[in-house]
Amino acid sequence: MKYIVLRSFVKKFDSYSKQEQELITSTIEKIKEYLETNQAPYGLRIKRLSKRIYEGRINIHLRIAYFREKDIVKFFCLGNHDDIGFCLKTLKQRLK
Repeated sequence: MKYIVLRSFVKKFDSYSKQEQELITSTIEKIKEYLETNQAPYGLRIKRLSKRIYEGRINIHLRIAYFREKDIVKFFCLGNHDDIGFCLKTLKQRLK
């Protein structure tokens, strides 16, 4: 499986504290493990948002959204529930 982290994700990642960055990095590794083994830890709470877009929970406030197509996974959005909603809305407008 190939994993890609988009520039928008990195920009948002850089705005978080070192402690939050470590938590985000750990969650990304858990998502990768889930995609390889198909077994997710309970706290990760993987949720399908659309046909190819999924969300993983970092903690009660933070989430990661990623796009999956065959063997390619793109991490494209990071933030709270509202941030993820905004990213999805923006993505839908770009695809029109």
